Amino acid sequence: METEERRTNSEVTSEITAEDLPEEREIDGSEEDGKKLGRKIAMGLVALIASASVALAGFFSEPAALLDREIKIPSPQVDVLVDDDDDEGDENEENEKKEGFSEKTKAMILRIPIAVRGTVGIVMWTLGWVLIKLATLLWVGVLSPLLGFLLHVLLTFAILAAVVAGVLKLLFPWLRLRDIFNKKNIIFLLIVSVLFNLCDLILPLVWKDYTRIRDTVLFILYFALSVVIIIAAVSKIRKLKTALTVLAG
Repeated sequence: METEERRTNSEVTSEITAEDLPEEREIDGSEEDGKKLGRKIAMGLVALIASASVALAGFFSEPAALLDREIKIPSPQVDVLVDDDDDEGDENEENEKKEGFSEKTKAMILRIPIAVRGTVGIVMWTLGWVLIKLATLLWVGVLSPLLGFLLHVLLTFAILAAVVAGVLKLLFPWLRLRDIFNKKNIIFLLIVSVLFNLCDLILPLVWKDYTRIRDTVLFILYFALSVVIIIAAVSKIRKLKTALTVLAG
């Protein structure tokens, strides 16, 4: 009897634990979903505060302007019809619309109580000013030169690819473009383009007269690279063609 009772008790406990496990998993899943939702809300608030701070720093050139007690409401302007074929009238109208929007936004901000503007407004303006300065430094110091280098690389790649593809199509009309521009050839041309532009950046540092004859040097390098790539491609195609003829014979 005791052994039977022990077995029944163990079976009951196992059933209870088995029934409780899904509930615990559901609770854990709901907690994880709640945490993810909280993170998304926090990230959204941070992005909203950052964008509002940048906009505030853009509207007001200095923090003292936020403490201005006079609210300047823009006066309505009367449109004057002038028969002009020039585009100056349209440009002036667009500038006036932009200025009107800026003045209306400033007036709306200045209607906020000065206590809020003097505390929250100043903090947000400072944050926006810092973000604008950091973005400017990042663009001037890193992103602008990097984008310029990438554009030069893409231009070099386009020139080399066009020359190589045009010559190979003239020599071998049966050759398909997808065979010319397979993955290996594209990677090879990209590497050559990067090295080419790196040389263009390094040469002025070691060669004083490079800037004076830069165009000539670049033309010679383009021509030499194109000739070397075409010769290598032609020899490879001829070897492949002879191998195919041998197999066919």
